[in-house]
Amino acid sequence: MLEIRDASFSYDNEKMILDSVDLQIRRGEITVITGPTGSGKSTLALILAGFIPRVIEGAFTGSLLIDGKNVEDDMISEIARKVALVQQDPESQISTLLVCDEVAFGPENYSVTPSEIQKRVEVSLNAVESSHLANRPTYALSGGEKQRVTIASMMAGKPDFLLLDEPSASLDPKGIQQLQKILLDFKDSGYGILCIEHRLATILPIADRVLRLSESRLSKWNDKTSSTRTTPVEHFRRLDSVDPLLIAKGVSYSYGTISAVRDVSLSVYPGEIIALMGDNGSGKSTLVSLLAGLLHSTNGATYIDGVSSIEMTAQDIAARIAVVFQNPNHQIFERTVQREQHLVFDVLDSLGEIPAERPDEVLLAAGLAELKERNPFSLSHGQKRRLNVSSVTVHEPLVYLFDEPFIGQDEIGRNFITQTIWKRGESGGAVILVTHDSTVATSLCSRIIFLERGSVLLDGPPMIVLNRLGEIGYGEYAVLGVMS
Repeated sequence: MLEIRDASFSYDNEKMILDSVDLQIRRGEITVITGPTGSGKSTLALILAGFIPRVIEGAFTGSLLIDGKNVEDDMISEIARKVALVQQDPESQISTLLVCDEVAFGPENYSVTPSEIQKRVEVSLNAVESSHLANRPTYALSGGEKQRVTIASMMAGKPDFLLLDEPSASLDPKGIQQLQKILLDFKDSGYGILCIEHRLATILPIADRVLRLSESRLSKWNDKTSSTRTTPVEHFRRLDSVDPLLIAKGVSYSYGTISAVRDVSLSVYPGEIIALMGDNGSGKSTLVSLLAGLLHSTNGATYIDGVSSIEMTAQDIAARIAVVFQNPNHQIFERTVQREQHLVFDVLDSLGEIPAERPDEVLLAAGLAELKERNPFSLSHGQKRRLNVSSVTVHEPLVYLFDEPFIGQDEIGRNFITQTIWKRGESGGAVILVTHDSTVATSLCSRIIFLERGSVLLDGPPMIVLNRLGEIGYGEYAVLGVMS
């Protein structure tokens, strides 16, 4: 059994994150912990994995026990043999250039024989249905593929306990179903499993117990229906009588020999909210970067408000397009939340179109005003993503390109991001929203563009596209709604 007793922790003597928490993770059991963004769920996982207080500093009291033994004096390498942690940001755990080397990394450090290492690599990648990625460069993986590879690398170490922080966050519906099967197989093999999740619908079918962490304390979770608002998508029908805000004509892009986007053409009109969907690795994030002018197409061209993106300066593009990346750490630049919130305002203030009070108003709406003096990197994953959204939309540009914005969000975060998207559609702008969630697509969007292997497979109204997906072998998109 993996156990913490009377655990309390605070970062730099700030507000207590955890206060006298007791938790037991038993073998052969799947425990789920949910709770508001920033409530300390990831901190709890770091304590269970031994990173606090060995690697991460702060004021910690309490005990960590493995099978009844207090491991206070054990090194992190010793604890890691028994307890594996898949963190919220899988990219932060990737250390090698090839997928097969990444999965082999743990066993190699445990002096496992080469033949056994090869066997573990094959078994682990096969378990997450990623054998085809074995020789793929890790930098060329999508967010969901990185998630699967990280899980495989932890499995290869054969731990007794597996801790997963938002494991379904970047997975497509097939990946979520595979994750459920993997965790059940682990459970049946006697492993103890802890999952931290906001998207409870992805994990409840296999959970043995669900706990809620809030206000520094753990308690039993009570099922309450989400109050997330829905709205008729007809409210955001595009305005066909006007010119498109964003155009892609035959755009393509490759990472070396790997073709990510292939001959994609599309137009985005004022008032549209579009769900960009597709399996992990289908090219969604790459297409977003092409549309934003962050990557230059090997073929074709993109036009922003009628102007070719290659003819525009970075400031011109930033004035017209707001981008939120899949990894929130990729667009944090300042030392405090408030300075980060004012960054775009300061860069674009020369346009003279942004009220001076707007950055702080948006920060307040995002529920981050009380954290304005915090270092952005000390925020939770969900809070970082909310900060990304609030900082890049202060000037209300024409088009929002949001890559999986709802990952890691509690109800407050979902409502803020949803309102931000709705307001842009209502006011004649446009939004492209990368998501695997059919509930988001049907309740929030007027159009779905579905990618398959870098090309547009389907493009049309949500229910028509989802029904068609069910007919051609993508039925999981039509039945799996996981926003809440």
